[in-house]
Amino acid sequence: MDAVANACGVRKQTLLYYFPTKDALLQAAIHATSTRLAEELTEAVVQVKKNKAVAIMRTIFRLAEEWPEFPAFLREASRLGPAVVEQFAAPLEPLRIRAIKAMKEAMDAGELRRQDPELLLFTLYTAVVGSITEAGVLHAVVGDDEGRTALKRRQREVIAFVRSAMQPPSAEERSPRKQA
Repeated sequence: MDAVANACGVRKQTLLYYFPTKDALLQAAIHATSTRLAEELTEAVVQVKKNKAVAIMRTIFRLAEEWPEFPAFLREASRLGPAVVEQFAAPLEPLRIRAIKAMKEAMDAGELRRQDPELLLFTLYTAVVGSITEAGVLHAVVGDDEGRTALKRRQREVIAFVRSAMQPPSAEERSPRKQA
């Protein structure tokens, strides 16, 4: 609590007035972070007609660039257990439901390769969020990958990966296979 108070430029007593325990401070931080993320993602989705997935990815990468604490907070909060993850995810739930519905509709229309939409959303989440939060793994796999240029490069790579995963099925994949 001392370190947090110092970082905020307030006395510990002031911090304790608003957040009497570490848990109260953590709960407030989780709520504030997830609410801000939900607001930013909702705004991104509303502003574009097509490529909503790309808009979401760009928003997450922009937040990582503008708000350096964001990736580390996501990483550490996700490791605190299911209850914390559920609390963090609650403000994002309408977006999750909307994304799954849009994926199902795109699959039904043949615009997206048929697959489990919930698992696809989870895979996309791990690709995007993992690329900004797992600095140690990233360093071990990629090497030095710090700074704005590296973040932009990762953004391009992740967007290319997601676009590939969300490609409509080819004509061959759409046609029923002839039985021998």
